Amino acid sequence: MAGLVIRNRADVCAILIIDDEPGILKLMETILSQNGYVVDTAENGEDGIQKIEKNKYSLIFTDIKMPGISGNHVLKYLRDKSPQKDTPIIGMSGTPWLLDQDDFDAVLEKPYSLKETLDLVSQILKR
Repeated sequence: MAGLVIRNRADVCAILIIDDEPGILKLMETILSQNGYVVDTAENGEDGIQKIEKNKYSLIFTDIKMPGISGNHVLKYLRDKSPQKDTPIIGMSGTPWLLDQDDFDAVLEKPYSLKETLDLVSQILKR
């Protein structure tokens, strides 16, 4: 959503989704927005970092393997340089068994189900 400005309202859970696959972005945006979340999207890691710098999010999803700035780089930026360093971040991957998952709050294995996604979001946001 180009030009989206996230307001700091306590009753709104804003979620950023970063993925280089347009189909994944649209699917995630649809699933989450239909369930009451404010959703922002970024098509690559660079755009994701720019949005993190401008907005406050309750949760961030990032694809781990992307050209250019990967999800691991987004995670490192968030934890090391962002004022939002405590924001939960969920990595998305088709090969989660190859990853060091310790730094992500959770890893969502592609393909994932609607229920699995919503359950994970609910669980993470309750922390």
